[in-house]
Amino acid sequence: MIAGLAGLFIAFAAVLALERFVKPQRNDAPIFHRVGLLAAMPLILFYVSILMLTYRPMFSTVFVIIVFLGIVVVNNAKVRELREPLVYSDFALLRQAIAHPALYVGYIGPWKVAAVLSAGTLALVAGLVYEEPIVRRDEAAEWMPTLAYCLVVFGSIYAITRGPLRNEFRQILGIFGPSTDVREDVAKLSLVTTLIFYFLLAGESEEAIAQSRKNEDEDRARPFGQSNLRPSVVVVQSESFFDARRIMEKPPAGFLKHFDRMAGEARYSGRLRVPAWGANTLRTEFAFLSGIPDEAMGVDRFNPYLGYCAKPVWTIASYLRSVGYRTVCIHPYHKSFFRRDRVYPHLGFDEFIDIASFAESDRIGPYMSDASVAAKIETLLGESTQPVFVFAITMENHGPWGKPRIEVPDTVRAAAPGRPKAVQQYLSHVQNADRMIGRLRKALNEMKRDAVFCFYGDHLPSLPKAFRALGYDDPRTDYFIWHKRVRTDNRTANVSADALNRLLLETVTVALTDTGPAAGAVDVMDDDRRVGEAR
Repeated sequence: MIAGLAGLFIAFAAVLALERFVKPQRNDAPIFHRVGLLAAMPLILFYVSILMLTYRPMFSTVFVIIVFLGIVVVNNAKVRELREPLVYSDFALLRQAIAHPALYVGYIGPWKVAAVLSAGTLALVAGLVYEEPIVRRDEAAEWMPTLAYCLVVFGSIYAITRGPLRNEFRQILGIFGPSTDVREDVAKLSLVTTLIFYFLLAGESEEAIAQSRKNEDEDRARPFGQSNLRPSVVVVQSESFFDARRIMEKPPAGFLKHFDRMAGEARYSGRLRVPAWGANTLRTEFAFLSGIPDEAMGVDRFNPYLGYCAKPVWTIASYLRSVGYRTVCIHPYHKSFFRRDRVYPHLGFDEFIDIASFAESDRIGPYMSDASVAAKIETLLGESTQPVFVFAITMENHGPWGKPRIEVPDTVRAAAPGRPKAVQQYLSHVQNADRMIGRLRKALNEMKRDAVFCFYGDHLPSLPKAFRALGYDDPRTDYFIWHKRVRTDNRTANVSADALNRLLLETVTVALTDTGPAAGAVDVMDDDRRVGEAR
């Protein structure tokens, strides 16, 4: 008993010390500000659970410290690269991190990962081998206390997460004031407490459900139009794209010439507020597809594909399919990544084209090129006998850019001489994204069918050192919505990703009716958040 209490005290003291290194954190926080029942309970429960399973106090102590140390290392790496602390839904990505380590380990640091894993493995093996249990269990009956403990603990967890106590417990958690502003909550409640709170608070937001129903009602009331007027709709969510001339010293002439031309001809163009920085593409794509504001999603905002999309969700793809479109998603990566293979049928897509449909020669560096995605789009447009909605998510410019992976033109080197090589590689990939725009413009203009083309960046690149050195702190990307047949009434509007959904459908409605602003049109308000409504 004394050994068990001593182990708990040591683990608690170690975790308290490690808490001082968790980012972000208030600089004025006193050292004992989190020593309370709320912050202590997760540690106590975890320690007691390991102790009940092993009856080895020191092993349990070391295990708790190693797990918490790993959480701190990953959390701080995420804050450094993505400006966001660890959230509960990140643990669902563990299997993806193992299957696709290049997308994760590079940001944390392979040496840090190797050191933590090696030290942890050695310490745990040594504990199991050399520490004798304080209670020996040679017969099955001696396992009954452990079994009873597990039944009580896991039964209670089920009752408050999925069972009869769920609503009551969520109300109790609300008293502590979690805000879904994860930086604020980590500083206020501690990292582990915030992780647990968010896990327990996950679930469908009433505000999100109401917004989805409102979008569906508005979409079903849109004019159907003549079948021969229905335009093909192409949307490209470009990896890490934004007008990178903002971080260049002397942008070369024509650096984003195709983007500039399309934005100049576009019905709508401007800055795009996105719910992510440096990663988490799925947040922007869901906001665009669903038209649901990030703020309305509650805790599910961090990964809507984890639970919210386990059943059909009304999206722009759902609407277009309901009026006779063939709906196709193209993503040149593994379709199981972010559970897209399970989620996309619920989002209204008829077909999902993933990396299996691309050739090895399509690569530029570690990922499939933007040119190869453009070729797939051209093929779909040429083969389809009905209007088609293509939603393409590119990968070419995905980080990290640590190793040389693309030839950097002299013009880029000259335009960004003081920038790191990673930034120069990034800028070279941006040029390829611009070439993709020009190629698709040509293909759409050569089609007989009318067309609407939307292009936007999912988030800024994860280049935190470069942005800090420049003092650049604007998280917005850029977009345009171009209508092949109507190139007047151009509007500049800074909007959010969910509002882009409404603007695109308004543009499609204009194409269907051929009458200018129609029922379902929107009155743009340049507030960087939502598009004002005049329906």
